[in-house]
Amino acid sequence: MDFQTFDTIRKNYAAKIRRLIIPIVIMLIIMVLGTPLSMMFTGGRAVIDPLSFMAVSFIILTILIIVFAFSMRQDAKDYKNAYKAYFVSQALSKIFTDIDYHHDQGIAREELKATDMIRLGSIYHSNDYFSAKYHDVSLRQADVDTKERYTDSDGNTHYVTIFKGRWMIFEFPKPFTFRLQVIQKRFSAGKKAGKNQETGRKLKKISTESITFDREFKVLAEDDFEAYYLLDPAFIDHIEQLAAGQKGKIMLCFKDNQLHVAIYDGKDAFEPPSPLKEVDEAAEFAKTASDIKTITDYVDFLKLDRKLFSNKNQK
Repeated sequence: MDFQTFDTIRKNYAAKIRRLIIPIVIMLIIMVLGTPLSMMFTGGRAVIDPLSFMAVSFIILTILIIVFAFSMRQDAKDYKNAYKAYFVSQALSKIFTDIDYHHDQGIAREELKATDMIRLGSIYHSNDYFSAKYHDVSLRQADVDTKERYTDSDGNTHYVTIFKGRWMIFEFPKPFTFRLQVIQKRFSAGKKAGKNQETGRKLKKISTESITFDREFKVLAEDDFEAYYLLDPAFIDHIEQLAAGQKGKIMLCFKDNQLHVAIYDGKDAFEPPSPLKEVDEAAEFAKTASDIKTITDYVDFLKLDRKLFSNKNQK
């Protein structure tokens, strides 16, 4: 796909949205001005009860919006697919090798549950999944959105977001001999760590040699010595730099042969802009490159490609 094809899809979608906006705007005007205008022509007497008029108008407006949204589902999907095919796929191929990208798939709920890192809630969604290699480091990423549903005393249903952001998994040839979690303060989705079901060892809170790091992060580990070996001053400094570069809060977990990184920023990566605006090709590639840099920074800053973790830390 080329940019011209993408932009044609965008323009067609935008034209349909604009045509459908007109009846919605008219309905809004009727809702706001309907009763006052009728009173002007009837000597100040309302032809219909204002509250009833507003209720009926709101129902009609809601039906219109639902019908319009349903009628444009395919157009919205085509626009998103075109954006991913042109911008995201190209940008990924410039940085990674062995790419397997599926924007409509995600990381399985069961895999995140097995990490015992976060509370998953009753509603789980994940998309924009891809796996690839960067500097010989195998990695995977997807957007994750998990919510808890509850009903209040009045019978009303509410949804509370537990985690919304990016989930990255970096894989290594051999498993670690210990489990370690590094949780930034105010990372509210974190689950209270319990006992490792495989080793029987309980994760406990430890302090590092850095006062500023301990003030900003909580460290949970099965083994003090192994944790201190990994969290040397250089590694701590790299984590602090990564956290400073994120708008959200982060959590890292070393488990088995994987490093899991969760970034809770309330956003989805690789999302297209509004179809109603002209798309700046260079700006979109720059935005996508910035999303990708968030991933590569963890390999570069933590030096994952330089075999930072010696055989001492692996089985």
